[in-house]
Amino acid sequence: MSNNPFHDTLDWALQGKYARVVAEGRTYEGWVERVHHSRGSVVMHNVTVDDTEELGSVFVRTPDIVEVIKPKKRIEWRSVDELRPFPDHDLDFEPKDDIIQACYRNQYAKSFPVVREDGTIINGHKRIKAARVAGLDHHPVEVIDVTNEQAAELFAVAHRSQLEETADDENQSTEAD
Repeated sequence: MSNNPFHDTLDWALQGKYARVVAEGRTYEGWVERVHHSRGSVVMHNVTVDDTEELGSVFVRTPDIVEVIKPKKRIEWRSVDELRPFPDHDLDFEPKDDIIQACYRNQYAKSFPVVREDGTIINGHKRIKAARVAGLDHHPVEVIDVTNEQAAELFAVAHRSQLEETADDENQSTEAD
């Protein structure tokens, strides 16, 4: 991670993705390995140019357009009222002031909570609560299509420390009894 949040977001959005890059009237399609921020350039592999010529790996300097062709994330604008907590989530928490301020200032919490198709929050409960506190009606979220088992597993990974604390508290109360 760099010290520049824009560069970090650009890396996250492009690295490892299959993309279309347009530069100097030519169209390159391939896998993005690296983005050179100060030069505005992209390193790509398994590249096809103008849908005809196969080049292999290329360095495209100062592209006009960089477009992810097969995005892995599906971001939607959802009503905060339709989003509900994961069944195992501890609802006794307060969002951090900086997240509430970001919601108020930017109209979203600086990142996308992860929700199921039905609006169940898997990760991002504090960001959605911050959006509500800031008075937002809608918030962008990443929507994923997963089974109940997959959702429970993703929730457990995202909330490992919360689940460990709950287990420790239960063990201590059992030992005290």
